[in-house]
Amino acid sequence: MEYGARERREAIRQLAELRRRLAAAEDALAEAHAAAKRAEEAYDAANDRFADAEAALDAARAERAQAREARYAARQAYQRASAAADRLARRAREAGERLDRMT
Repeated sequence: MEYGARERREAIRQLAELRRRLAAAEDALAEAHAAAKRAEEAYDAANDRFADAEAALDAARAERAQAREARYAARQAYQRASAAADRLARRAREAGERLDRMT
């Protein structure tokens, strides 16, 4: 089957158009690949920062728990010391009163 000059020119034009579109698609693919790589790197960096923040938060929670326990122990010790001081003050006052009555 023979093609005329017009059909040949149309086929050449279509081939050129397809090659142009292919080049544009390959460029877009390369740009998309680079963007995906940048996005992956950004995600990895953010994920690392998030993991660091989680570790810091866990450490802060542990410190807070220890501080809470220390605060509770200190309050208990203060209450015991206060009660002991009150008892000793009362005994001292009573002893002083007894001594005053002896004279």
